[in-house]
Amino acid sequence: MNLQLTYSEILGYVKSKFHVALTVEVVDNKTLHITYKMNVFVPAINVDLLVDSVSKETLALSYDCSSIVNGLLKGVVGFIEQKIPKRQVEILSDEKRVLIHLDAFEELTKVLTVVEPTAVTFNNDAIVLGMTLT
Repeated sequence: MNLQLTYSEILGYVKSKFHVALTVEVVDNKTLHITYKMNVFVPAINVDLLVDSVSKETLALSYDCSSIVNGLLKGVVGFIEQKIPKRQVEILSDEKRVLIHLDAFEELTKVLTVVEPTAVTFNNDAIVLGMTLT
């Protein structure tokens, strides 16, 4: 069974919640290229987001970017951590990793008793979460 979240839905949510307009491009089924352009005078920030693993408890991602961008991200992490509880999402900028603790989201508790995430892939218009019944 698959659950799809379209990029337009995700980008709309990010824009409304964090006031940040991002663009995304699929590199391959495990890699998503994300771009943020602040304004015409500042160069775009580019990050490649890679799916490392997924389990019932945790979605592990890594990211690839320039050292300058990683330095900027370290500054942004403090802001993001104020919006998202650390027990749910850990951003490990020194390791260029993001851990999303699925089992820490109250909204997912009931869902995770019935299904188990098995894969996360990127297609042309959506992120696809593969799941099996438990």
